[in-house]
Amino acid sequence: MSTSTSLTLREIFSPGGLISQHLEGYEFRQEQLQMAHEVAKAFAAAEHLIVEAGTGVGKSFAYLIPAISLALKSEQTVVISTNTISLQEQLVTKDIPFLQRVLPRDFNVVLAKGRRNYLSRRRLKNLFNYERGLFDTLEEVDQVSEIAEWVNVTADGSRADLPWQPDPQVWDKVASDRDNCLGRNCETYDTCFYFKVRREMHNADLLIVNHHLLFSDLTIRKDSESAAGILPDYDYLIIDEAHHLEATATNHASVNFSNTRLKWLLDSLYNERSKDGLAEHFQSPPLKDQVVKAREQTNILFNSVLEAVEEEIEGEGRGISLTQRIHRSDFVENVLDTPLLAIERTLKRLRDKAKTDDDEQEITAHHNHCQRLRDELDMIIRQRDPNYVYWTEISTRGRTPRILLNATPANINQMLQDYLFTEKNSVVMTSATLATNRNFAYFKARVGIDECRELLAHSPFDFKKQVQIHIPKGMPDPKSSDFIPAVTRKIKHYLELTHGKAFVLFTSYKMMDEVYEAIAPDLEDIGIATFKQGGELSRTDMLQAFREDTDSVLFGTSSFWEGVDVRGEALSNVIITRLPFEVPTHPVMEARVKQIKERGGNEFFEFSLPEAILRLKQGFGRLIRTQTDNGIVVILDPRIQTRSYGKQFLDSLPDCEIVGK
Repeated sequence: MSTSTSLTLREIFSPGGLISQHLEGYEFRQEQLQMAHEVAKAFAAAEHLIVEAGTGVGKSFAYLIPAISLALKSEQTVVISTNTISLQEQLVTKDIPFLQRVLPRDFNVVLAKGRRNYLSRRRLKNLFNYERGLFDTLEEVDQVSEIAEWVNVTADGSRADLPWQPDPQVWDKVASDRDNCLGRNCETYDTCFYFKVRREMHNADLLIVNHHLLFSDLTIRKDSESAAGILPDYDYLIIDEAHHLEATATNHASVNFSNTRLKWLLDSLYNERSKDGLAEHFQSPPLKDQVVKAREQTNILFNSVLEAVEEEIEGEGRGISLTQRIHRSDFVENVLDTPLLAIERTLKRLRDKAKTDDDEQEITAHHNHCQRLRDELDMIIRQRDPNYVYWTEISTRGRTPRILLNATPANINQMLQDYLFTEKNSVVMTSATLATNRNFAYFKARVGIDECRELLAHSPFDFKKQVQIHIPKGMPDPKSSDFIPAVTRKIKHYLELTHGKAFVLFTSYKMMDEVYEAIAPDLEDIGIATFKQGGELSRTDMLQAFREDTDSVLFGTSSFWEGVDVRGEALSNVIITRLPFEVPTHPVMEARVKQIKERGGNEFFEFSLPEAILRLKQGFGRLIRTQTDNGIVVILDPRIQTRSYGKQFLDSLPDCEIVGK
């Protein structure tokens, strides 16, 4: 197939081809060429495509080159969405600049971030006029002063360009905001960082975004046909790290109302401690009184929510997060509706009397924020949409409990079908972990796609030579009281065998803590450093320390099963303590399982098992990141061999030598 660069895909990817001529160490992979052909065919036929691309396929080049070709040929933008910053950085700082150097034709690339990543010059200028009452400490004032100096030298005005990271509550006060924007009427419009990027987006051949921005745009378009989206119109989309597609879409379709969001609004209207805020600025005694009354009703509302789950919190103890499904509408009295409505009306009157555009916009932003909070609270308490799951999340870790009320769609598949797959000419979804039982039936059902092209592009690595899977014999069942002592002994044995260089992956903090306490002292005695998730080091610092000390071991839970890249000898051993079945205790998971049961399905084979298979594939994938990596994967859960479904786990993994001891 010819590309608009006048080179065929084979001429670009083949041995001695364009990439190998310019990229040292590049090796031809048939799977990469095959994926590139499938992406090009999907674009040409206006079809959707799912690709599972095993580690080492080189999927970014395989979709970038057809995307560039399409963008130049059809003169329209192709959007590429990633889930993680690390992949986005790889594309923007490594893969795309390389292709810009070697491909015959130039192409434009724009990295787009969410609006609130950009500083608003006008909000920074007006900050001390309207929101001094939101400053709690002198440190916050100092941070704003540093931002005011930085704005004169920054290239793109985004938070990532700051040499230090401000507190979230500080950045919120200066970030570009949809509600608080004058658009073309703003005196800073021509130098606005956000609108500069907006203009660049419309001229982009490739537009790089993350999943959150992608679904923020889709949500705006879904909720209002007339509303302008965040992104320019597009018909071709590539979703990398597509195993996060359902979760991100679900998050953006959810509604939440919290005591912290409400406090932020009320503080910005009138802060009783500092005697400052919007009400003080516009000299509005009625607004001050209404804010005071709203605070009183806020306490009543959230105390009533706490009372509903008080017994469970006491049973669990302090310092925990509790989630609980809300099964009935009007589970608490909505005592906040009247005071919030009164605030709305007062803000509307103030806006009508505003003397300047800045004043009018500032009041409008607060009015819209108040109205949105009132609507969201009403939706959750009345449970107006039967397709949503209603639940509360209470965190008692701080001095003041953080209370969230949530409404989450039980399934997102219909929304994705209606507003993504039906609307776009071609959506390419790719990841290293999408298939279960060597097909995409589970993934397709979850995201709501029926007909599409499919490709399983297996890893080109020689797993037979690079990996041994160890499944110790005689391990007790995970439900047995003997399981954790047996796991502890085996982990110690295998860590001594490789002298660290290992990830030990758990499915619960409780088990991780127990095993760590039993093993860590002995490991330290023989010169093996230990790192545990949740300890003093951050996740990033812990990974860096692990990479630098090749005789170390990292004990981790969910976040270390995926998205972690440690190459070479530093990681030669991955120990899976239990098959990663997730107990569906979360309200949304409970609702999804219930739906399967109600239609006569089998929740284990239709939900729990496929989810666990994908999770195991992700954990296994931590070990082999390059063609020169090698090591062992230890699976300590005997069910992988003793249960009938165990074969599905093993069949989902690459073909490796299996060792049973």
